[in-house]
This record gives sequence, C-alpha cells and structure tokens, in this order.
Amino acid sequence: MANTTPILVASGQYVFRGEITAEMAMSPVDIAAKAAISAINAAGAKSDLASEIDTIAFIRGFVDSVPGGKGPFGISNNIPRSLAKRIDADPETAIYGREGGHSPQRFVNEFAEKIASGEMSLGLIAGAEATGIMKQANRAGLSLDWSETIDGQLDDRGCHWLFTPHEVAHGITFPTQVYPLFENAWRARHKLSVGEHRQLASELFAKFSDVAANNPYSQFPVARSAEFLNTVSAENYWVASPHTKWMVAQDAVNQGAALLMCSVDKAIELGIPESQWVYLHSYADVDDRFVSARPDLAVSESMKLTLNGVLNAAGKTIADIDVLDIYSCFPIAVLAACEAMDLDWNTDRDLTVTGGLPFFGGAGNNYSTHAIASLTDKLRETSKGFGLITANGGFLSKQSVGLYSAQAPQTPCHNADPTLQATFDNLPVAELAEQAEGEAVVETYTLVYTRGKPSLGIVIGRLDGGRRFLANTAADDDAAYSILQGDSEVIGRKVAVTHKAPQNIVRFI
Repeated sequence: MANTTPILVASGQYVFRGEITAEMAMSPVDIAAKAAISAINAAGAKSDLASEIDTIAFIRGFVDSVPGGKGPFGISNNIPRSLAKRIDADPETAIYGREGGHSPQRFVNEFAEKIASGEMSLGLIAGAEATGIMKQANRAGLSLDWSETIDGQLDDRGCHWLFTPHEVAHGITFPTQVYPLFENAWRARHKLSVGEHRQLASELFAKFSDVAANNPYSQFPVARSAEFLNTVSAENYWVASPHTKWMVAQDAVNQGAALLMCSVDKAIELGIPESQWVYLHSYADVDDRFVSARPDLAVSESMKLTLNGVLNAAGKTIADIDVLDIYSCFPIAVLAACEAMDLDWNTDRDLTVTGGLPFFGGAGNNYSTHAIASLTDKLRETSKGFGLITANGGFLSKQSVGLYSAQAPQTPCHNADPTLQATFDNLPVAELAEQAEGEAVVETYTLVYTRGKPSLGIVIGRLDGGRRFLANTAADDDAAYSILQGDSEVIGRKVAVTHKAPQNIVRFI
C-alpha cells in the first residue's frame, strides 16, 4: 500500500557577514542557491536530488512585497526558475509566493496536502534576502545588475496591500509604526506602566539575544543584555514608542534558507535515511482583517484560533511541546502568542530556536524558513520530541502554524480545522468613523521618530458611542509630542478630534 505521508527530509541555511565587492555581491537568488544546495547535501540521498525536484516555491522578496516595489539592482523575471538553474533543477512547477512572514509555514502546509494527494513528488521551499548587501553596495556606490530573464512556467501569486487608504493617510503603514499600536494596547490591558513594559520587553528579548549569539546562522550573533535593550542610546535609538532599534526586526541581513519535502515512499525510493524524516502532524492558517477593523488591538484572535486549533487537533497542550519558535518581529508578537497559548512569557524554556528577528535576523518574509530549518534539525536529534512553529505575516495579519515531530503521526497529517477561517470571519468588526469630530478617548497610540526626533504622533481612539477613529497629532503640536513621549499613561485620556481631509487631527484636552 502506498505511503504518501508528507515529510520534511532536509534543510539548509546560509549567512554572509563580510564586506562586499562588486565581484562577489550575491543576489538573493545566489544566497538561496547556497541554502538549497546545503539542503540537498544534508538529505543524504543515494541519487541526484536536484533532478528529482518537481516543484520549487520561492518566498517573495521583501523589496518586492508592496505592489510596484522593486530592488535597486534589478530582479529576475522568474525567480524560482533562476534558483532552479543554479542548482541544476528543472521543476514542472515554479511558484513565487505572496507577501508575508507566514509564507514559509503556509507553503509547508500546502506542499503537505499536495504530497499526500499525489500531486507533488519532491518539493523545494526556499528564500533569501540580501538587504545588507544592497545597503552596503549603495553606500559604496557599487553598480550591480541582478536582473535575469528566464523562460518557463511561473505561478506568481502577486503582492497585495496590507492597509486601507484611510490607514495610509494616518501613517499606519510600516510595521515599525503599526506594531507599537498593538504593544501599547497590550501594555494597558495588562495594567503595566510604560517603564514596567519596557523592562518586561527588554528581559524577554535579552533571552532571544542569548540564543542568537550561539547560532552559527545569525546575522547579529551578539548577546545584548536587558539593561542594554532598556537603555536609549546611540546604538539603541528610538524608532517608535515603545520600541527602540533592538526591539524590532532587523532587515539588513544576507541570509537564505531552504526546505525539502516529499512522501515517505519517495524518501525510500531516493535512499534518504529515516533519521532525516520529520513529520508535520497538524497545521492551520487564518488571515486577519485590516488593523482598523479589529475590535481589540491588544489581542490576536487569529493567533488564538490557529495555535489552539493545531494543539487541540493533535491532542497536545503547550506543556507537551519540546521545541518552540514564536515569531518575534516585535515583543508584542511573542507576548500575544504566549497569551493565546496560556504560556508565561517568562518561562525558562527557549521561545525561539534561532534567536528571533531582531538578533538572528529579520530575513524578510523568509524568516520562518530559517525557523523551520532550525526546529526540524533539533527534532532530528531526538526521536520523541514535538516542535511548534508560529509564522506571522503583515501586522499580525496572517497566521500559519505547524506542529512537527520525528515521530510518525497516528493519524495522517491534517489541517487542524478547515472551518477556522469561517469562524474568524464571523467575529465582530470594529465600526470606523473615517470623518471623526468631537470628544473622545485614546485607545492606543505611538510616537514615531526620525533621526532621533519625534516626527509623527498616531492615535487610535473611540468616540462617544464607541465608534473607532484614526488620527494624527498636528505637526506643530509640541505639547502632544511631550505627552506621547512621557511615562504617564496616555490610553484612556480625553482628546478632541477634528477632521481635516484626508486626516483626523487630535489634541489633548
């Protein structure tokens, strides 16, 4: 009887930390190829794996993740086939993914379904970022050409806006300007002062930094203390309150990672030893709404559904999980996931296998490929452990979760609950007043900095009657900057809001 149970049979990672020259400035495809070759070699197959690959999915590059976006040095017209060319593969199917850090786990989930149904034989998931090389090259005035033209089928899934025009009008666009809104809402909900929260976040991320310092694939392998992280300095300057530089994902990385997946039968055919097999036991995907439509900005309902769905479907609790990687672009991503699973953030357990996006490196949409590679490598070292991956896209916008083990599942790998998205879609939606007038109270806020100086105040609030509004402080309202900069509680304060198209403007009463 055929055994089409999907398994991950190998992973590979690569990092470049040196100074560049024009001759050796690797493109993202070059870096991904190094990771893919590493994965192929790690599989230990008795035959040529590259020629057996029938599907390649390339994680969408960060510079190409906004409609119309493009890198400074050009790009291939068919990125997955450019990768295939470098590793001597000729897949039937080439996929260029959508935007979002959930993509690696979502591709694992998709590949698992296709392998189980017999639609796919051997699949490669790969991605890379070379933002650090781009920045070095620009500073050095190097002329690079990463453009390629290559023929062949391509399933380009495109990129899509993660925000509405009304959100854009108020600066709710960049992750560094949006996640602080969640962070401050979470802090107030947990009745923490500004100082208490900063200390908590610093202690949390110091632990991540320790893991990164010992990871050979980290872009920034330096242990940073809680004291350093909690101190504003030239090395740790304000980005947007409450986040300083080393509390946010670092994008200046040169990192690639790759995963190989096939069925048990295919692994046997290719001579891949059983010691390489890691099983996906359960998985789940849920997409959230635009930020302004979410009723409670202090929690993530999509996280709750996916994480608990995956654990429940496998008959597990978080106490049964031996290895974890919680997506960590900002402290709130970790804190919200811990809350969703009823896990104390201050546990002695490592919450990351890599060291997290600020310290291991925020390799764009591809970070979780590194996390899955690191986690599955750890599971290969033990015969009975379970590992959990949380992958997050956008602004806590898209969640994909996977539960892994070197043990074969008693029931076939499966979607934890195909109704989760419908369940989420039936949850309440916040009512938004796009043209807001009158007195209101602050729901959450942030102060954005440019070159160390306050440059934009963002306030989300509630009018009498409960309707939400988005607003900015006036550019010349120094008093508002002072309030948003301070240690006193801002959430719950009264404000007056007026509409001056296209924005709403608030002043503190």
